[in-house]
Amino acid sequence: MIGNLQLRAFLMHLVFWITLMLGFIAMSWPRFHSLWEAVLYQCYFLPVWLAATYINWGILMPHFFYRKNKLLYILLLLIIIPALTILQRYFMLYWVFPNIFPGELPAERMPFLIYKLVEYAVIILFPVIFSIGIRISWDWYEEKNRAQQLVVERKESELNYLKAQINPHFLFNILNNLYGLSLEGSEKVPKLILKLSKILNYSLYESESDHIAIGNEIELIKDFIALERERYEERIKVDFTIDENLDWDLQIPPLLLIPLVENAFKHGVNESIEGVPISIEIKKPNDYLYFEVINSIAIPEDRNNHNGLGLKNLKRRLELLYPKAYTFDTCLENEEFKATLKLNLNG
Repeated sequence: MIGNLQLRAFLMHLVFWITLMLGFIAMSWPRFHSLWEAVLYQCYFLPVWLAATYINWGILMPHFFYRKNKLLYILLLLIIIPALTILQRYFMLYWVFPNIFPGELPAERMPFLIYKLVEYAVIILFPVIFSIGIRISWDWYEEKNRAQQLVVERKESELNYLKAQINPHFLFNILNNLYGLSLEGSEKVPKLILKLSKILNYSLYESESDHIAIGNEIELIKDFIALERERYEERIKVDFTIDENLDWDLQIPPLLLIPLVENAFKHGVNESIEGVPISIEIKKPNDYLYFEVINSIAIPEDRNNHNGLGLKNLKRRLELLYPKAYTFDTCLENEEFKATLKLNLNG
């Protein structure tokens, strides 16, 4: 990754200097007898171009321009550019033209001329100014990318945290159930442990994926219901309706539906001594996935505790995974709790 970035940066710099050289060669060519002389003339400007540009790029901009010390930045440029201009003029006047272009361009052989110094200064300053624009644009682009990457990483981190909370929360309740039955010496325990192993396998491995087939989530719900039926027997009456036209390969985030089912059992059956009806429905009208769970409330005091950790985590996951593309409603009426989830799969 780092090697690719370095290569990309090198190629960008190379294109910049080749483009600059070609532009100045094209402009200066009419002043010379041949293209080769124009190329050679511009090559003698390349060292001072590189010096001015990279002093500005690597030292002045990061240490002064970006540290809100623009006055000192401009002052240093006003010192460096004239110094390099005089140095380049001296080099061209007393070495390049006598040795490389003898007899050429008489004006170039004259002593220091103001208009020639200005011309040299403009030539030297051009890539510096151009590089300032490139550097500001590049840094803005990098900062924007870093900000976007930070948002993505923060989102992934929070989702992983929420999933890590869902798994223990979900499994903790099941283990509590098994513990209660083991104290009673129930013969159901081995069967329940087998079903629990299937749920554990799903929770540990399937949930690592970003998306899974909804059929897998449905099977998890069925296993969970079967586990609870073994424990509560006639105390629960579950009506699980699945749309016959539902595509079982439809992709959804793992462990997205089970919190609503678990919540229904926890607050509906756990404290009840009578039969508790639980209605679960899943369907897909058009581009929406519709999931609804209805359960009666076992005791009136449970009203205020119904929206526990599982539902809070679910809501936060929906905000991260389906921003502005879901509705999640809960209501409590006539001792009956209803949770409805609607996902826009194209959102």
